[in-house]
Amino acid sequence: MRIAAFIALAVSGVVGLAGACAAQSDNATGVLPRSTTIVKQATPQRLGPPQAPAPVAVPEQVQTPAPAPVQPSFQPAYVTTQPSEAPALEASPSPPASPPAAFSTTEKLMDWVLNYRKHRNPSMVPAAVQAMNAYGLFGDEEKAWFCTGFIAGVLGSNPKQGSALVTKMFPLPDKEQGFIIRAIVYSGRPDWREMLEKISPRTPLRRPLIDDFLSGKRPTLMELELDHGGSPGIYALWGYYVATGQHEPVVRIMQALRWSKNKKDSSFSFGKIFSGWGSDPSAVEKITTGGTAKWTLASYAERDRELIKLYRAEYERQPEDIAQPLQDVIAAAEIFESEKIRKDQFGAIEDAQRRQMSNEAGMTKGATAGSIAIATGCVAATALGQAYITLPCVLGGALYTGAVKLAQ
Repeated sequence: MRIAAFIALAVSGVVGLAGACAAQSDNATGVLPRSTTIVKQATPQRLGPPQAPAPVAVPEQVQTPAPAPVQPSFQPAYVTTQPSEAPALEASPSPPASPPAAFSTTEKLMDWVLNYRKHRNPSMVPAAVQAMNAYGLFGDEEKAWFCTGFIAGVLGSNPKQGSALVTKMFPLPDKEQGFIIRAIVYSGRPDWREMLEKISPRTPLRRPLIDDFLSGKRPTLMELELDHGGSPGIYALWGYYVATGQHEPVVRIMQALRWSKNKKDSSFSFGKIFSGWGSDPSAVEKITTGGTAKWTLASYAERDRELIKLYRAEYERQPEDIAQPLQDVIAAAEIFESEKIRKDQFGAIEDAQRRQMSNEAGMTKGATAGSIAIATGCVAATALGQAYITLPCVLGGALYTGAVKLAQ
């Protein structure tokens, strides 16, 4: 029995050895084994290595180009001259997170500006400045000076936030930086000189302008001359008033009424002023400034009734050549008929154009006289919220173009 048992064990061992050899032979020849356990073990061994580097390779490719799109949004000057300040500038988009909805169109931007005193949110002003630049408002004289005055008013009425607000207004193109420089000076802040020095590293190409203001070669807002190219000053003064509600800018605008056409016309004669055209090259500019002042004073008072009280108080204190046209302004504003003043002043424009077109200067000064159309047309319409007039003014000066063509 024992011998039989040993023989049986030997036979079974030989059979098992033969099966193992057969299995190895099948693998060597490329024949896949039928056992599912072998397949499940082989799969993770082959797929495991490729999966490990995949997550590492993808983040390296995604994270590396991410900063690249941010760089083109800034001007090259800021990237090269102020690289250490790049994080601070990149952080500025966080405040404008909500403003884009308020500034999604030019009309919404101007509506926000004109109603600023109702909500007074200085933190949104830097985003508004960027929107002004994006919509090209700094590319038009009238709108640029109005926006400059508005920015100046915000800076002047927020002494504790001034420096922080200016920092967030950047970056801006080199040319447009000049409006921020002027706004700082026009703000009337006691520290405006220090603020100019602080932003000087950000505006290397505008250093001559900064030096002119620091040396007194250029006037402050209240020192701007109104008789020579005074309309831009009027735009800036209205912008300052819109931001602050202060009366001083408005009283300053009244000084230009002496060059406007009045109902009685007792102290101003168009024949007289044009008879000496050759000796007074600023005659048309004075008419432009006077007409702009008169209509904007009336139209702003239609929107802001508190101005009528100021007009009445100033009427008693102003000289006759200012008091008389101011009386016309009060009468028109009280019954919401500033449109009559606009037509009256535009009539003076056409008369100025006809007279000047007969002069040797021809169209050159005639086109200058035509600028009254855009002066009184756009600013006052914006004050009244008349979108049908404001839109062409904002989008490309259509009124001015039309006036010049009409003169031709």
